[in-house]
Amino acid sequence: MNLFIGREFNQICLGRFQIQFHASGVGSIFVEGRWKLFDDKGIVIDEEQDHTEREAFRLHQIIDVPILRTSVEPPQAFSLFFENGCCLTIFDDTPHYESFSIHIDGQPSLFI
Repeated sequence: MNLFIGREFNQICLGRFQIQFHASGVGSIFVEGRWKLFDDKGIVIDEEQDHTEREAFRLHQIIDVPILRTSVEPPQAFSLFFENGCCLTIFDDTPHYESFSIHIDGQPSLFI
C-alpha cells in the first residue's frame, strides 16, 4: 500500500458491481465490496450502496489529491489518507466473494 503514498487517483471508474481507483505510474485498486469516504472531520460523506438508493457520488473530492499515508487494519480494512483531510477506507468483509483487488504496475495482482 505504501506505493500509493505521494500519488493521486487521477481516475475513478464506476460500474454496477465495481468501483476502480486508478493512480498513474503505480497501479489501481478495484473494489467489489464495501467502502467509505470520510471528510476531514471523520464524517462519512460517501459509501458503497445500491445504485437505486444513491443520490450522488462524492468521490470527486479525492481525484488528483495526493495520498499522504496508508493504514492497514487487519483483517478487516485498509485506509488511504489524503492531503485534503479525506480518508478512504476499503473493507474486507465479503465472506463469499472478493472484496477488492490491488493491481501494481508490473507485478501480479492481489485479490482479497
